Amino acid sequence: MSNYDSYLSSSLEYLSQYIADMKSRPILFVGSGFSQRYINSPTWGALLKQLIDENPEIEMPMQYFVQEHNGNYAEIASELVDFYRTFAWKNHGNDDMFPPFLFESASRSIHLKYKIASILIELMEQFNVETHELSEELGLIKKLNPQAIITTNYDTLLETLFPKYEAIVGQQVIRQKKATNIGHILKIHGSVEDCDSIVIEQQDYDNFFQKQIYLIAKLFTYFMEHPIIFIGYSLSDENIKSILYNVKQIIDADMEPMIENMWFIDWSMEPINPEETPPREKPISVGNGESVRVNYIKLHTYEQLYEALYQDSVDIEFLKQIEETVYNVVKSDTITNLEVDIASLRYLTDRESLLGSFTTPAEEGELTGRTLVSFADIQDPNQLAAQFTLSATELSERVYEQDDSHWSYAYELIRDVHFQTGVNLRASNNIYHVRMNGISRFSMNMVQLLKKVKNMEPYVVNVNGREISYPLLEDTEEAAGE
Repeated sequence: MSNYDSYLSSSLEYLSQYIADMKSRPILFVGSGFSQRYINSPTWGALLKQLIDENPEIEMPMQYFVQEHNGNYAEIASELVDFYRTFAWKNHGNDDMFPPFLFESASRSIHLKYKIASILIELMEQFNVETHELSEELGLIKKLNPQAIITTNYDTLLETLFPKYEAIVGQQVIRQKKATNIGHILKIHGSVEDCDSIVIEQQDYDNFFQKQIYLIAKLFTYFMEHPIIFIGYSLSDENIKSILYNVKQIIDADMEPMIENMWFIDWSMEPINPEETPPREKPISVGNGESVRVNYIKLHTYEQLYEALYQDSVDIEFLKQIEETVYNVVKSDTITNLEVDIASLRYLTDRESLLGSFTTPAEEGELTGRTLVSFADIQDPNQLAAQFTLSATELSERVYEQDDSHWSYAYELIRDVHFQTGVNLRASNNIYHVRMNGISRFSMNMVQLLKKVKNMEPYVVNVNGREISYPLLEDTEEAAGE
């Protein structure tokens, strides 16, 4: 075994063992190098060059702007804002490059950001896991079950690779209480799906860094209680420096502390010399003359890293439901006064006990696995609380996917179901609703149903074993006849 092979093997073995000993899932902190590797996204400099080259209002080449702003890419982006606003308004109504809704925005930078989003969306449209030249790596990535993924990337590659993870974008990471729950992709620099959220120009970065201490405070438990794996960044990346600087201030460490639970993965473009033995830890300068040390792994390909990060796991979607269920059962004792025996949860000391308490095994002949208890299986108040976790306000927030949605919005949709099908879901206990001690509680079945009602999609109501479809069967037949 060569020096490098020995180094890589022992480094990854230490990482894997550390994760096992910590008894928690790793958090992936993903940078632009990740997207450059898998969808060939441009570097920041290459992106700015493309923006300059594709705007006929701009007469000077990229290097002119580099000299003008001393290589500060954020300042260059700021100067491009007005070029793109002028370009868009001169062609308003004459082409389809900039859709009409952009001109209704109050943001000066919306046209530039829309162009950036368009470039990355086009790259994602060409992405195919199965035919990708790095399909083996991508297949290993898709098997991972991290606690969460934090990223400064705008594209939707991570959502594609981790479809069961919910994206939370920009300032919503700070505002939404669920941001630190399991199974989220925290897009702290914005997303192409909300182009106004993209952090690209100097003002965006100034606003971001002003609020970053709140972000770090929100994610501090992540940073202290989970292994953090930085992938796709360079050691000189200002985002990493700023984040580590704030972490250092919060832990109030002197000198150059070693942050034991952080790993920096350094990708080498060229194959690594077999005789090389890279260091196992690295100092990172974080500004103001301060620095920290983190674990360090240098590699050329990622297969072995992804294998080391793999954990056998219950389905993430199911774990998200379990986490919310336990949270709601615990809080119900003091907030909703449901008759919940909190002490009965204390024996849940391992995975099988937990699964057995909240699930039923698959029926013979069905796919293997377990499902959450159905209404028919519920025998006591503990199971009721476990299944019907949502208040009316929480139901509305889930259906409308915003934290400030009023409970009455959900009730209006329930009234729509009553009008359309004749079924009053709040009039009885069923798989969607239960009344306990005079309080209505709702299940995820109700969320899924009301989302379809809100979006005017066909749906089926199942009450007491009777299924009613909407549109009603006779309506569908009449429409077909016409």
